[in-house]
This record gives sequence, C-alpha cells and structure tokens, in this order.
Amino acid sequence: MKIITVANQKGGVGKTTVECHLTAYAAEEGKRVLVVDLDEGDLSQFFAALEDGDETPYLMSSQLFTGDHDGYQPRQVGPNTWLIEADVPLLDVDDMPLDVIHQLRPALERFAGDFDLCMIDTPPNLQRRMVAALTASDAVVAPFNISAFTLARLPKLMNTIETVQDRYNPELKFLGYLPNLVNSRSPEEIDALPGLREAYGDSMFAEQIIYRPCINKALAAGNPVWWKARSGSQREAGKEMKRACKAVLDKVFTA
Repeated sequence: MKIITVANQKGGVGKTTVECHLTAYAAEEGKRVLVVDLDEGDLSQFFAALEDGDETPYLMSSQLFTGDHDGYQPRQVGPNTWLIEADVPLLDVDDMPLDVIHQLRPALERFAGDFDLCMIDTPPNLQRRMVAALTASDAVVAPFNISAFTLARLPKLMNTIETVQDRYNPELKFLGYLPNLVNSRSPEEIDALPGLREAYGDSMFAEQIIYRPCINKALAAGNPVWWKARSGSQREAGKEMKRACKAVLDKVFTA
C-alpha cells in the first residue's frame, strides 16, 4: 500500500479538491483506495453520508493517534473507496506530545494488505497532524495557486518536508508542486507558469488545473468533475483533471 499525503502550508489552494479527484481516478483505475481525513472534515463531506440506521462503530481519524483502533474498520463510501472520517477529537492531536506523530504509520500499516493506495488530507498549517502525515507517507504532492502569498510559502513547505526527511522519514519522496486554480483570464498567472517551471524544474508538474466553477459544482454533488460531463467547460475540466491525476499517480506507482 502506497501512502500519499496532499499538503500545503497555505489554505485555499485546492488540496481537498485534488485529493477527491486523485481518489476517484485511482478507484476508477481499479485501485483499492483508503482515504484518511486529517483536516477539518471537508474531504469527509465529499463522500456519501452514513446511511440511516447504520450504527456500525467505524474507525475515525482520531483513533489512529490514540491506539484505540483495533477492531474498527474504515467505512466503504464508494466502489474501491473506503474512508477514515475526521471527527471532533482529531483536533486534540495537535495538543499532544510531539511523539504522537509516530502513531499514524503503524496504525495504517494494519491495512497494508487491504488497499493499494492510502490518500491523506492535511490541515493547511504546520501542526502535529501534518507532520504525522508526512512521517507516515511514502510521498507528498503539493497543490498550489498562483498568488504572492502562496508562492512565498512554497519554500517553507519544502523546508518542512526536508526537516521530516532528515528527522523522521528519510524515505519520503516529494512528487512535486501541482499548479491548481489557475485563472486563465489572468495574463499574470498564465505568464508566470513558464518562469515557475524553469525555477523549480522537475519539482513542478508539467500539468496544470485551470479554475472552473464546474469543478466545485461537481464536488458539491459528490462526483468528480468528469462524471457525466455535459458542457464543453466540464469536459475540458475533466480531461485536464484526469491528466493531472494520472501524472501524480504515475509517479507514485513507478517510484
């Protein structure tokens, strides 16, 4: 089972959007995907809600850090897709001693034979949950949008990743920065991409995801943007998103 974290130390860059689509793409390709929500629960809301009358005590994210996870299982939320949902006690993890970051990897390893891919969503700041995710992961991908505030934080994110590699997880691989939410009507953003790719080289994906309202509309309905695409904009968004997802997962499974 490959464990992948989607991370950025800046909110509003589309981490959850990218993770939802990576999960959907991998599942459609036949991968058995375990999704772990370590953020505030937005990712969990993308998937089908618990059915009425289902009183099964499913595994929740906070239990991955407390050791109270034996006997609990993730909830299946779609074909080839299972979820470990964010819960309120998860927020307490950030106030626990630092060594709590080492609890996540062994908690997930019990599922190594059940899944091909584990996708972890993280909060947009440097807290215990993010460090734990990076410590537990085989690789990390970083979506970003083209804004002065986000670009200023990219070196900070890389510093965090390198610190985790040095101290906790030398096997962690940085897959690259993924341009997301690109405003196609902004000459400044479009013109900035070649310079960013030149500056970051192989650390930046050649693919990019243009901002289109149809992406959020599809997510609100619980679907990837390519699902039953009708408009030309949605079809283009679907093709673009699939290219980006394929590029990320190709790096994961050919590493």
